[in-house]
Amino acid sequence: MLKNYVLFDLDGTLLDSLPLIEASFYHVFKQMSIPWDEGAVMKTVGLPLRDACRQFGGERWRELFDSYISYQLTIHDQYIKVYPGTLETLAEIRPLLKGMGVVTSKRRPMAERGIAMTGLGVYLEHLVTLEDVEKPKPHGEPVLKGLGKFGASPEQVVFVGDSYYDMESGRNAGVITVGVSWGMASREELQACGPDFIVDTWPELVGVIKGFSVTKL
Repeated sequence: MLKNYVLFDLDGTLLDSLPLIEASFYHVFKQMSIPWDEGAVMKTVGLPLRDACRQFGGERWRELFDSYISYQLTIHDQYIKVYPGTLETLAEIRPLLKGMGVVTSKRRPMAERGIAMTGLGVYLEHLVTLEDVEKPKPHGEPVLKGLGKFGASPEQVVFVGDSYYDMESGRNAGVITVGVSWGMASREELQACGPDFIVDTWPELVGVIKGFSVTKL
């Protein structure tokens, strides 16, 4: 099942940014006296930030949004990193493919900053961010925009992500979906999303890209 192109989600898939997101939300919730429902806010990872802020901030969502962005800028660089094995895996699969890119619900400035800081940009040719689409994940438009940048058809593309929003977006775009269990969602939660594959390690993902090693669900 060798495909020509692979698109990746960013947060929770390539970037180990979940601690950064949680720390940013926790700080702002405390600042605004918003109750911290353990784990609830992390379930929104994969949605545009504005949607998460509307969900938790209500009429004060814009204040939450602005405070989150402001605070995250102050701690971003000390938190952001790639998952172990990420760069090595991208280096391994790059010769097998015609191209790799990122499809994220993150705003472009922070996505570009994280990619540049961690060395991911060496391997990724295209980036689709929140600003590039009218309908973000779980709509299929972001993934379709990503494959459009390569001039690819859905049959040529694998989309790799860590959340329901990723799996649904990929499904809606008609591509092969791969859920990774090291991000936001557990293996059991990913199974409920119905991806084509679930992997627990980078070597398993390499197996999917090469067309063997992981049994289709």
